[in-house]
Amino acid sequence: MRFNKNEMITLALQPSQKFDKEGVLIIWEKQEGFFKRSETSLERWCRLRGNLLFYMKTKEQWSEPMGVIVLLHCTIRVDHTFLDGTYGFFLVFDSGITQHIATYTEQERDMWLEAIQIHSYNYVKSQFLSFQEQLELKQIHDPDLDVQMWRIRKGHHALDTIELPLCEISLSCDNLLCDGHGRPPRSVLVIHVYIAKEDVWLKYANTEIIEKSSNPTFLKTVCFWPSDGLNRESCIRVTAYDVQEKFSGLAVPLGSAKFYLSTLLESQPSRFRVQLLSSTNIVIGFITLTIWRHERENATNSSTESTPCRSLHHSNPLNVPCHRRTQSLPSRLNVKQKIPSQGHMQYLFANALLSTYRFHSGLGGDISVHEIMAESKLCFFLPQQLLEVWMNEEKELLQEVAGMGKLIEPWNSRQLEVLDRHLQLLHLYSQAKENLHSFKGSFFKPSSRKNDRSLEFSPINLHLQRIWVQNDTLKKSGFYDVVTVGAFTAHSHKSKNGGLIKLIQQLKETPTNSSMGQNIPNKINVAYDAIQAIKLLRQEVVDGMKTLMRLAKKKQSYGMLPICEDMISKTRILLSLWDSSLVEQALNFIEENKVTKLSEQDQPEFEEVSTFKKIAQQISLTTKQTDYDDIMTPDELQNETDVWNLLSKKNMNSHIAIFPHYNEQFLVFPLVNDDKKQRDENSNPLVEKEENKKNRHGIDQFNSENKKFLDTHSMCTSPSANYYKPTDEPEPWDLTQLNIEASVMCLVSKIKFLCGKCSSPAVRLRTQKVISRSQNSFKKDNNRQSLEIDAKTETIGHKAVTSKNGTHVTSEKPRNKFTEGLDFQSLDDWTTELKPSMRKLRQAMDGLLKTARLTHSVFRIQEDRKIAQTACNIRYRRHVCFSQALTALVSGLMVKLWCQKMDPMFLHILMNIGPLVEFEGLLSYYGDEIDMWGDMAVAVEDLSTVNFTLVATKTTNNEIFPKIVGSGSTLGILLPVPENIFTVVPLISARTFQVTPIFFNIGINEMATIAESLGATRPQEQSNIDNFDRLNEYYHRYKKLNSSLVSDSTIKTNIMNSQQTSLSELIEKLKLTVHANKHKNVDVLQLASQICRKVKGLRFTSCKSAKDRTAMSVTLEQANILQTEYDLAEHEFQRALDCMRSEGVRRENTFKNIGVKKYAFNSIQALTFPKLYRPPSGTYGALQS
Repeated sequence: MRFNKNEMITLALQPSQKFDKEGVLIIWEKQEGFFKRSETSLERWCRLRGNLLFYMKTKEQWSEPMGVIVLLHCTIRVDHTFLDGTYGFFLVFDSGITQHIATYTEQERDMWLEAIQIHSYNYVKSQFLSFQEQLELKQIHDPDLDVQMWRIRKGHHALDTIELPLCEISLSCDNLLCDGHGRPPRSVLVIHVYIAKEDVWLKYANTEIIEKSSNPTFLKTVCFWPSDGLNRESCIRVTAYDVQEKFSGLAVPLGSAKFYLSTLLESQPSRFRVQLLSSTNIVIGFITLTIWRHERENATNSSTESTPCRSLHHSNPLNVPCHRRTQSLPSRLNVKQKIPSQGHMQYLFANALLSTYRFHSGLGGDISVHEIMAESKLCFFLPQQLLEVWMNEEKELLQEVAGMGKLIEPWNSRQLEVLDRHLQLLHLYSQAKENLHSFKGSFFKPSSRKNDRSLEFSPINLHLQRIWVQNDTLKKSGFYDVVTVGAFTAHSHKSKNGGLIKLIQQLKETPTNSSMGQNIPNKINVAYDAIQAIKLLRQEVVDGMKTLMRLAKKKQSYGMLPICEDMISKTRILLSLWDSSLVEQALNFIEENKVTKLSEQDQPEFEEVSTFKKIAQQISLTTKQTDYDDIMTPDELQNETDVWNLLSKKNMNSHIAIFPHYNEQFLVFPLVNDDKKQRDENSNPLVEKEENKKNRHGIDQFNSENKKFLDTHSMCTSPSANYYKPTDEPEPWDLTQLNIEASVMCLVSKIKFLCGKCSSPAVRLRTQKVISRSQNSFKKDNNRQSLEIDAKTETIGHKAVTSKNGTHVTSEKPRNKFTEGLDFQSLDDWTTELKPSMRKLRQAMDGLLKTARLTHSVFRIQEDRKIAQTACNIRYRRHVCFSQALTALVSGLMVKLWCQKMDPMFLHILMNIGPLVEFEGLLSYYGDEIDMWGDMAVAVEDLSTVNFTLVATKTTNNEIFPKIVGSGSTLGILLPVPENIFTVVPLISARTFQVTPIFFNIGINEMATIAESLGATRPQEQSNIDNFDRLNEYYHRYKKLNSSLVSDSTIKTNIMNSQQTSLSELIEKLKLTVHANKHKNVDVLQLASQICRKVKGLRFTSCKSAKDRTAMSVTLEQANILQTEYDLAEHEFQRALDCMRSEGVRRENTFKNIGVKKYAFNSIQALTFPKLYRPPSGTYGALQS
């Protein structure tokens, strides 16, 4: 700490009555010698004043001052060693420095300790706060009570975005008095309001600081909200201050003015000028208030077009702007500003903060800006759904391995290791979900908790940053959104190895130890992809059966045949997915290494047998189904406690069973005639399925009185009946294929019979193949029966057909074995005839999936142990980063769909080529942020694999949250949208889309300077080039889409051509910029953001914590929008930028994260920033990042 030496000496030599305590103390000091360091004790006269302990050169009272100890950030520890007969104590500072001090008597030491504690900074501060609280209770109000604290006390944490203010005012001063030296004041205005019901003056708002001007015009405006208890009778006080020092906020009051809110509302014209009076009633200047009244814009859309191609409208650039009066002239009488609707923002976002401004345009008009920041309610909600998906995946993989049965060594040990890893991941995922579920408070994770592992799956500091801009001169207005979020990274997994990019690359390059494991990773990937494809195709086949049952219930044959053709094509794909050699290899492995029966001499140790036996028994069909909540740690695996009984924590979706029974029957559609509830013939099968869904677990599937068939939801989501039991004999692969073929042929033949094609031959899916595995290897009678059934699939014989008029037709036609004996006239219920065939097809597809899972598990236990463990760690880290990225992306999509008037052009892009999603990174490629960059690059790339589907829903608070479906490789998000959007979405288009994510990163702080000076930023530069190539590809698709929208209108053609020209120029500039060797090439970020907005894309901005550097970036982007699209005056650009950074919502964001309204930069850091990214003076300090 630096001191002014002369002033400190003067302070140390003040009279004794100025000090709190003085006397002789023994002070230990370190002496620096030539050969060694020593510590000596010297008697010195010491004087304590506040938290400053002065010590003199000698023990004489009037000796020369020697130094001072600042008693700040330190604790006192008593020395019990009594060194040299003294009574000492230590001053231990937070920095690690320790100062040893002693006295000659215990009483004197205690007196010094008491004096130091009483006059320490922390003690004085606590006393001050206590007195302040008592004073507030005495006065019933706090003169400096802030509006945010007031809202919290009243339960209104934030403004309601649908509320209209009583009025909005802009302020300016004139003829402010200068000081004694003739210097104009550094002025700021503070507005207080009087709440009559509470008898309290409330600090309501303040303007930005204007540097040294007697006639300042302030850019920030003030809105008065009725929800704060304001009405026409509320009293307002405006006080002008001269700011002496920006950092501490030290200011001297100049004068104030009081008036009632009714005076503003009734003023004609809408301008009010009043004197500023000092405390001595001297006029020190004047203040002018300009008043605007707001009204809600008509949110109804007059367009009734049903396709975007007809409803796309573009602003006409040929309109001549009309001149409008500026603030220096009287405003128009009774001017009212129309505020657009924020849509249903209150359902998806919370704790909104608002700042309003009035800027001057180059044409002399006003630019009205409303800046909004709000927390996303999806921050903790969506990661819980993702964790549920990943938990189900781990349960499936766990059950796969357990279903193999016990293997001989060394594969038994490998099998237990794989089970152990899945148990660990299940434990981590379940704990993370519980932590997210139990989190209370705000809807965002503050940056101060970025290293908290309990919340690592939720994004850091996720907020919507929105501005609404209106320029009456240009007759133009619009919303501009940016989602700000911390870097998608696992902060608690500090590795300093380059993040996920380097980890994945190292995993691919890792050599395998065993010769047999060289191709195992590829086989595992092939098997996993095949399983996911089988699950997807199986679900589509079941959906087809569901539609067929609905038609059969109505006895409606129209539409059945196309569904059959689709089912035939999908089953053909099912039969061609697998390489039979891989399946044969896996089945041979099981046959050679599976333990069928243990002899007593071959019995392993009790603990090992008990471990696997417990797992196998819990997954077997005889296990009682239980609701599970948590998972044991892997260290407890060898204990005698039941493995699955440890899943017992609360609030973890107890309605979902982890491992249902093997023998549980899939239920697709209930029978029309149910004994428990008589159903009408016209009842909805979907409703019936939902009514029985709650009770489907634990019901005996073979109960003759309550038999139900083919439950689509259970079949496609439940893992039961899709795994082999440890005691099962795997079904031969050729037999599985024959069963699927026979089942489809039987079902299709019956459908054709119902459609009137009685003599249609059975359809073959493939040519007959020789079964490689002999029938002698079949150990179960049901396998022989299945083979006999499959043998009946050929079309045999010829038969004479009788026509309707009874004439005997002698022409021979092929007959179908599946439909022989069926009488069309006697069929009262089509569903009864179709259900056995559908059940047979379901069982055949189950057998295919069982074999696929068995093959996958065989290859997984053969994988190299080190590679498997590394892959497990990478997968968990990747899930952490992906969860954060997906949550931010879905929040941005929901903003577009729900929080503003729908743009038909955006919907057209959405459903044809998918939206562009641009992530702007401000990370430095140096130190810890290299890992963050690597993690974020992979997380952004993973977003391209997610399928988004629009689902119509009603506008209620509980129904507009998105839902995650599918699994990791086929993940899907159901996005609820208002019903009226489907009048705009083309009916011929699929309502499923994918996004095109791009990620540009440029460091701007001092760490980026170091990285560039070392030449270490090549990976970042190459990544930016690769992302430009992806952006350029998207641009060509967008250009092709746009060319189809150009109509014959000359004006629209000119507009489209001008837009294409502008966009092509930006693409070309960005191409040159990303390849340019330029220091802190931030032009890349600005060009990319402009391109993204022109193609109706989504914008995201990130830094380490989305707090400080992000604030500089989003405010710069807002100022650029005002200048390029709303004609912000060039000389007003820097003023507007500084105003939004100093008085906008981003300062509030720093307070929400670290409790201080300052950006976490120091003066040296700020100087290393590019000029346009530097914060205004007084808005930053060395704080927590």
